[in-house]
Amino acid sequence: MSDLLLGTSGWDYPEWVGRVYPPRGASDKLQYYATLFPIVEVNSTFYRLPPVGVAASWVRRTPGKFRFAAKFPQTITHDLRLVGTDDELQRFLAVLKPIRDAGKFAAALLQLPPSLPFEAATVRRFYETLPKDLPVAVEFREKSWLVPESVELLREFRLAYVIVDAPHLPIALEVTAPFAYLRWHGHGSPLWYDYTYSADELAAWIPRLRALTERAATVYGFFNNHFRGDAAVNARSLADELGLPPPARRSRLDL
Repeated sequence: MSDLLLGTSGWDYPEWVGRVYPPRGASDKLQYYATLFPIVEVNSTFYRLPPVGVAASWVRRTPGKFRFAAKFPQTITHDLRLVGTDDELQRFLAVLKPIRDAGKFAAALLQLPPSLPFEAATVRRFYETLPKDLPVAVEFREKSWLVPESVELLREFRLAYVIVDAPHLPIALEVTAPFAYLRWHGHGSPLWYDYTYSADELAAWIPRLRALTERAATVYGFFNNHFRGDAAVNARSLADELGLPPPARRSRLDL
C-alpha cells in the first residue's frame, strides 16, 4: 500500500472564512490549512510566479511532513505552448528550489490548454527539457492527447498521467510514474468547479483510490471545487471514509 495524500487546489479563498477558517479569518491561512490537510496544490504559480522568498516562507510556515504541488506557469503551457520554454522553465525551477531543498515538494502539474492538440515531436522535445529528478504530472484537456503514443511518452519519461473527474473527460486510472495524481474538478455548469460532490459520488472513488495505492508508491489527490469551501469539505469527507489520519487539531470542518 502506498501513501495517500488528499488536499485542495489552493488555500486562499475569501469564501472559506467561516466554513473552513474561523469566522473572523485566520491570521495565516496556509498555516491553518496545514492543520487540516497534509498537502496543497499551488494554483498561483500558474498565473504569476512569486518571488523565491515567498516560496521559502511557505516552507517555514508548514510542518515538516507537509507537501506542495505547484502548477507550471501558463507562459509555458498556454502562451509558448511547450515551445522555446527554457527561460520560463528556469524561472519556475528557481521558485520550486526552496520547497525541493526542504524535502516538501510533491510534483509539478503541467495543465495543458484545451486548444493544444497532441503533436508527438513537440511533446518529446519539451519532455526532454525537464530535469530527470523533477516529478511532473501532466493533465490533458484535449482529446487528441488520449492516445497510446501520448501515454507511452509519459511512461518513457516517468511523468504521471493526471486522473481527472470533470465533464467531457474520461476517468482513466492510468499509472505512468512512481506516483499517481488525481484532480476532482466537479461537474458544475457553466463552471466545472462550482459543484458539491455528494456522499455517493465520493464513495464511488474509494475502490478506485485503493486500487491506485496498489500500483503507485504515492497517490496525490486534490479537490478543485473551491466555491463555498466545498473542496475542503469534500476532501475531508473522503479522507475520513478512507480512514486517513485526522488533522493535528480541531478545525472549522469538525464543527
